[in-house]
Parts: sequence; structure tokens; C-alpha cells
Amino acid sequence: MVARIARLLFRIIGWLLTPLVITLAAALGATTLAVVAPQFSTGRALIIMAIGGLLGAVLGFWGWMKLLERSRGLREVLHVTTEGVPTEQGMEEVVGSDPPDDPSDDDSQPTSPDVEATS
Repeated sequence: MVARIARLLFRIIGWLLTPLVITLAAALGATTLAVVAPQFSTGRALIIMAIGGLLGAVLGFWGWMKLLERSRGLREVLHVTTEGVPTEQGMEEVVGSDPPDDPSDDDSQPTSPDVEATS
């Protein structure tokens, strides 16, 4: 049970790597351009940092997608497709599969108000 919970936790963390990588790349881009920002006025410095963050996010996303596209081993470990989307098998392990339809539990059949339930 503990191993299943640990595997589940690591799988979810693995799926959250894409937004984490992009966030870190954006922060790195903004920080890098923040070094040159003090040379400008406050308004321009904020614009320069925003451009750096956007550029870092775009490059980080592009690099992460290229890495997922090229590394089959990484995709298998994270249970994601080349687009970074969780696979069906991975989702079934985390969420569980849908239970089979039980015909005896069908609520769609109308019941007659004249029939009394016997207890």
C-alpha cells in the first residue's frame, strides 16, 4: 500500500514537471534581464524583465518538449506522451479504471407508483 502511494505521488509530481520547468525558465529569463534593467527607468525595467520572463518561458517550454520528444526513457518513467500528456495506462494506475456497468443497478428503468416495495 505504501509503495502504491509513493508511486502515485511520484507520478503526479512527474506530470507537474512541465509547468515547473516553464516557471523556472521564466524566472531565470526575468532574473537574467534584471541584471541590465537598473540602467533603465522603472517602467522600462519592468518591461525588460517581463520580456525576459516570457522569452525564458517560451524557450523552456520548447526545450522541455524537445527533450520529451527525443527521450523515450523519460516519457516511459513519467508515463507521458511526446506532447507531455499523461498516458491512459498512467491515468488508470493513478485514478483507477471505470467500474463495469452493473445491469442490476440501472436507475434508468421507470418504476410504477402502483407497485409497493416489500420489506
